[in-house]
Amino acid sequence: MAVAGCAVALLALAGCGPAPEAGPAAPGEQPAVAVTVAPLAVRAVQRSVAAVGTLNGYDDVTLAPKVDGRVVAVRAEVGDVAVPGAVLLELDPTDYRLAAAEAKEGLAAELAKLGLTELPAGEVDVEAVPAVRRAAVSVEDAARKFRIRKELFLKQAASRDEYDVAETDLRLAEATKVQAVTEARAVVASARLKKAALDTAGQKLRDCKLAVPVPAGWEAWAAVTGPAFTPLRYVVARRMVGEGEMVRATPVTNAYRLVIDHVLKLRAAVPEGFEPEVHVGQACGVTVDAYPGVVFPGRVARKDPTIDPQSRTFQAEVEVPNAGGKLKCGGFAKAAILTRTDPAVKTVPPAAVVTFAGVNKVFVAAGGRAKAVEVQIGTREREWTEVIGDLSVGASVITSGQTQLVDGSSIRVRE
Repeated sequence: MAVAGCAVALLALAGCGPAPEAGPAAPGEQPAVAVTVAPLAVRAVQRSVAAVGTLNGYDDVTLAPKVDGRVVAVRAEVGDVAVPGAVLLELDPTDYRLAAAEAKEGLAAELAKLGLTELPAGEVDVEAVPAVRRAAVSVEDAARKFRIRKELFLKQAASRDEYDVAETDLRLAEATKVQAVTEARAVVASARLKKAALDTAGQKLRDCKLAVPVPAGWEAWAAVTGPAFTPLRYVVARRMVGEGEMVRATPVTNAYRLVIDHVLKLRAAVPEGFEPEVHVGQACGVTVDAYPGVVFPGRVARKDPTIDPQSRTFQAEVEVPNAGGKLKCGGFAKAAILTRTDPAVKTVPPAAVVTFAGVNKVFVAAGGRAKAVEVQIGTREREWTEVIGDLSVGASVITSGQTQLVDGSSIRVRE
């Protein structure tokens, strides 16, 4: 009786223990695998198109002197900020100053013939030229004498010879005036030629100073912010000549390379398959290796309307503000062009995805069993991965223990 009582007590104690999470495995079946699960989540995902390219200056110019000469002064070095209109270098102006003085004297000589001190912008009144006025007076005098001789001749108070002489003098005076007008016009033409020579000499004298070009919009910016604060300025990227060096206009001698880098242009190659998704005005995130984790905002400014048949890509130009000067011209950059937002994208924890032999799968926990679902991978983030496949919203995906699972394996969920 004592033995029987102990057996009953042991059975009672066994009945008071915790119930098993899964029933006993059927004959020949593997024991249930302990797994953890997480719910499949639906979230809005921003789509983007990846592209790579090179950063270029908003403007990039190579400057060369327009005249020959020897460099007598270098005013800017590599890395200097060059405000539009500032002088970069100076050439010896001696020859050009002498040429301008010679042209000035030549013009003055021609103007003196015309009785002028400066050449008017419009037409010159040749009737006011001294030689023409003198010829006009001679015509008037000859005409007066002819009229007198004619009246006397008609009254038979003067001979035919006197009449003919007066008529000849009148014609000679008229011809002299025509010649004076012609010569005056020739002098005017010569004066204009001398004026052009003086302007050319003056321009060459001014070209002895190589200055920073003035970009469009400079005057408007400078009027608002002042020349010292407007962002429309150049940076000296390269100096190619030195003091004492002889430069030539032909063949050209390049002297400076300047860039505007307060805004850069990223010219990126985009695969042709994304052509319908990329549009001017779309926002863009730009990254460079020099600043890992930093995203510089940009905007698609232009889009090439043609496809390169060799690379099967098209060019998209992204404008990237560079107020801090961190980005450098010529650098390699990656761009993510933001195209659209999908409001309902299925996502799972990255650990839920199992890859084998190039096939991606997700195991779903349902009724104590594991169901394998083949999926395609979309966008990847640190906390989640987009999956495309036959998965229902709210499904429980297995996040650990998958290495021991096959389709239909018995499972038990760990807390």
